Amino acid sequence: MTKLPDIQETEPKIKLPIKQVGVENVMVPFMLESKKGGIYNSLMANVSLRTSLEENIKGISMSRLLLTLKQFLAIPIKHKIIREILLDLQENIESNNSFMRFDFMLPIDKHSPLTDNSFPIYYKCRFEGQLVSDHENQERTFRFFQGVTIQYASYCPCSAELCNDLKNKNSSGYPHAQRSYANILIETVEPNYIWLEDIIKDIESAVPTLPYPIIKRIDEQEIARIAGENPMFVEDAIRAISEKLNEREDIHDWLVKCTHEESIHTSEAIAINYKGIKNGLDYKYFL
Repeated sequence: MTKLPDIQETEPKIKLPIKQVGVENVMVPFMLESKKGGIYNSLMANVSLRTSLEENIKGISMSRLLLTLKQFLAIPIKHKIIREILLDLQENIESNNSFMRFDFMLPIDKHSPLTDNSFPIYYKCRFEGQLVSDHENQERTFRFFQGVTIQYASYCPCSAELCNDLKNKNSSGYPHAQRSYANILIETVEPNYIWLEDIIKDIESAVPTLPYPIIKRIDEQEIARIAGENPMFVEDAIRAISEKLNEREDIHDWLVKCTHEESIHTSEAIAINYKGIKNGLDYKYFL
């Protein structure tokens, strides 16, 4: 085959290094291990792949990024596989640093609280890996993050108290609740690994007023009872979640943002908290 010209082999006019360059919004099928055993075989992920670029190199082969990823899609994705992908990216692209992110929906069967009707809920999840080279010490540092967004309901304590006041005055009112979300990002360090299912279970135990795909009247009454026993402001929710995350010694670092979509205000109530370790996760990850 006649050799075709490759403009990427020429030197750039402006010789400056680039921190990250690559592709995003790449839809790929992938497999994932389940905590209960077996494999999720039909998941789809929105993938981002990026590498660093030296100052004397004009550009990278974007197709080479996908060709590197392609060979790993026939096996279940996990943190060790993500490290291998990042290592191959560095070698194939001849770069110092590599980054990737998997955004996907994880289906978990949700049982109604009393009638035990089950139906899957799809949780918005995220895997993110970073492999950064330190030439001075001839070392590579791998960091692995897992993220999940969990929906819950927040029954307003102030509204509940005001309704009690109305009751004492021989009147009545109905407390309001907000559709609420907890966006969690955690970092683990080998040999520790945490199942996404465990993260979801822990967070849902901290904010127990939860949505269900299928509910009968007795389920709805039970949800109302749980809500009445667990009123919470956004500050209450994020403190409960933070406490739950701090209880786990296998979590190296964590970051959480709670959002309560107000039903009687035009704004949303938010709260952000993080573990606060040196060089750790902080609020900038949500900007």
